[in-house]
Amino acid sequence: MFIIIVLWVAFFVINFNIVMMIPLLPFIERDLGLTASEAGWVLAAFPVVALVSNLALGPLIDRYGRKRFIVLGAAACGAVLLLTAATHSAVTIALGRAATGIFMPMIGASVFAAIPDYVAAQDRARIAGYVTSAAPIAFLCSISMGVLLGGLATWQLSLVALAGVCLGLAIAASALPPTDASAVSHDPISLGTYRQRLLSLSFNAGSRLLLLSYFCWSIGMYVFLGLYPSWLVQHGLADKGAGTIGVILLLGEIGGLFGALFSGKLAGRFRHPLTACAAASIGITIITLVIPFGTERPIFQTIAYGGFAFGRDLMLALILGSAMLLVPAGQRGSLNATLNAVYQTGATMGGLASAWLYAFRDDFSANAATASIIFAASALMLWNITRIKD
Repeated sequence: MFIIIVLWVAFFVINFNIVMMIPLLPFIERDLGLTASEAGWVLAAFPVVALVSNLALGPLIDRYGRKRFIVLGAAACGAVLLLTAATHSAVTIALGRAATGIFMPMIGASVFAAIPDYVAAQDRARIAGYVTSAAPIAFLCSISMGVLLGGLATWQLSLVALAGVCLGLAIAASALPPTDASAVSHDPISLGTYRQRLLSLSFNAGSRLLLLSYFCWSIGMYVFLGLYPSWLVQHGLADKGAGTIGVILLLGEIGGLFGALFSGKLAGRFRHPLTACAAASIGITIITLVIPFGTERPIFQTIAYGGFAFGRDLMLALILGSAMLLVPAGQRGSLNATLNAVYQTGATMGGLASAWLYAFRDDFSANAATASIIFAASALMLWNITRIKD
């Protein structure tokens, strides 16, 4: 149980850090008088650096063990977040976010790679679901805390609170059992090792399809979610007010929590856990297609978004958990890091596409149709993985 709690907190920290700048940015702009360009740098600093950091860290995590990097990353993030909270300019905040982009992937690239280090094979899908349940909770906490603390007190308190959790995580993770010697890589850290890891992932049919399906999932998520709240406010539920829309999104994220918690149990009903993942992707495909038809229907939107969030987090748990079955123990960190990089790239592309599609059709039909096609492609690739013979 202690191991599960530590990994859950680690995944919570990752997701809280990703989301927290969205509600905090308006208050940072207000207090520091940021220009639009400076605000963009504050938002972009973390994902740009984290993308490179993820690719660089994978072989290092495989070589020196997942536990060590969770402890180091959490301690460093705690210190950087405290320093960022003490800054008073756009440049120093952007530098703080960039530094977080170096250290936060140490945690992110280790969490799901660490599950097989401590959990028996038959329990991994279930435990991955429990760990993934941290994502919707982090989303709810970061949004609510950001608005509450930023509006009633000061935006720095969110950074300080996350720093405290990071430092607590570092202390707790230091008590984890060390990574078994048989589960670490003994390859030298060299350009050849980096090249070999990337090529091995691309040449293996299972891992190649998994990376492509996760890339599609990431794009589809942000094509849909990028402007879904805006569409609800402006058109979908324009006469219901922000409070009602906030409740709909809150209830939907509870659906995501259930999706993560029940992912292992649902996966156990199939021969291959990714069969349930492919089925969830088909379900999301259908839901996204019908959402634009629920204009001015709050109950419809609540049920639809709850179903969407259920399938979203079920897929996230099963993809990240099942991925570790496709590579040797000494390459789990590399695969986890590559998955993180794929997610960040897909999220960026999906966010850009979401804005373009919404500008093209503000009835949200273009976003919904495009996301559905992408989710269907992800489902097809996941289904093909289940047919690959061991």
